[in-house]
Amino acid sequence: MFSSKQPTNGARSAKSGTPRLSFIGSEVIISGDLATDAQLHVDGRIDGNVRCAQLIQGADGIISGNIVAEEARLAGTVEGTVSASTLNVEATARILGDIAYDTISIEAGARIEGRLGRRAASGFDDDSQPQLIATPVSFSPSRASDSGLVAESR
Repeated sequence: MFSSKQPTNGARSAKSGTPRLSFIGSEVIISGDLATDAQLHVDGRIDGNVRCAQLIQGADGIISGNIVAEEARLAGTVEGTVSASTLNVEATARILGDIAYDTISIEAGARIEGRLGRRAASGFDDDSQPQLIATPVSFSPSRASDSGLVAESR
């Protein structure tokens, strides 16, 4: 039953092609870039660029850096550019930066302060960095509501 010949969960995931999951809890702060080919769930804070296959950001998650992902579901705060083939922006999301996408969904209540553009039109492909450039600025909810540049979906 507990034979050493049976693969562990991690090995089974790698062999079966099932996506692996890395979880950044709310108590975690990462300073530096993060890259993985696994799914990434972020409830904590990342001060750096994120590159992954699939990104799920919780409502309390904060990413202060650029994001490159095949699929992304954003519900927290992002300060930087976002590039994703499929992007879902939830109602609780606050994005301060430019967005490049192939397919996008924005829920009512989401706030985006930046430019939106299709990845092909912005010169982005899977092997290069996005050409959209955002200057990091501290996000303040009061500042965002006072600004005329905040885009809200209704």
